[in-house]
Amino acid sequence: MRDRKPEPHPGAAALAIAAMALVVAVVLQMIGVTGKVDMVAAEMSKEFGLEGELRQLGGPVIWTYTVLVSIGLCQAMLHAPGNWRRMVLVVSSLILTVTWAPVLALASYAAPIGVPLFALLWGGVGSEIYALRHREPE
Repeated sequence: MRDRKPEPHPGAAALAIAAMALVVAVVLQMIGVTGKVDMVAAEMSKEFGLEGELRQLGGPVIWTYTVLVSIGLCQAMLHAPGNWRRMVLVVSSLILTVTWAPVLALASYAAPIGVPLFALLWGGVGSEIYALRHREPE
């Protein structure tokens, strides 16, 4: 009995992991790390050859997206059996977030993707660690 993995509590654990990911994103934004990622994304968006100046996307839009994808990713990962399925979820969510930049550039918006990227990375790693240390859902 000693080597059995503990019972999972995926709903509560996913919310806790997503909350930690959001706190990490807030701290990284406060110290300016996400701003550097956003500048790189804005420079890459300007290289697409689009005319005009890119407008800034509002903060509530960014944080709403970040909260939804962080909670969604953590919930999906902890309810999905198998490491490869969880990795597909993480990679897919990261690709969707990164490809947000060129799509918004077509609408003349600079996409600040630093906050959601760091939240997704933290949430994905935390969810994977939790999933490895607990029994998988059936």
